Amino acid sequence: MKGYNVVIISGSDSDLPHIKKIQEELSKFEIHSNIRICSAHKQPVVCENMITELNESSVPTVIVSIAGATDALSGVLSFHSVHPVISCPPDKTNFFSCVDNPPGSSNSLILRPANVAKHIAQMLCLVNADLKKIILEKNEQKISKLMEADKENRG
Repeated sequence: MKGYNVVIISGSDSDLPHIKKIQEELSKFEIHSNIRICSAHKQPVVCENMITELNESSVPTVIVSIAGATDALSGVLSFHSVHPVISCPPDKTNFFSCVDNPPGSSNSLILRPANVAKHIAQMLCLVNADLKKIILEKNEQKISKLMEADKENRG
């Protein structure tokens, strides 16, 4: 699918297994993504240049920030970017630093890769009607599965 840009930015290549999970979930919506590795702590100029490049694009963009421990990346990206930023830390129990960003940082936090993918599909269906169809089909499949489980397990 075309007409948008999804960029997964990670503070370290050690997060690649988590990134691959997100990409796998995105592929269920036929959404392609690009991976970038950039530490806000260790490469602030590189990070700033990356944000500038994304801001100059006229293509609708969603950024996924992957960082653990002291997550400066989410705050930096969401403050300086004109695009929405979703934080999805690799450790579901260590996310407090991306929640407590300073004023002006507007990242959202989603802990499950599958939920990140659906949220991105929901945002991008505004520019890609095919995504709306996929979302509705997936919702219907889930509802049908639940109805079948209820039917099979009634007393």
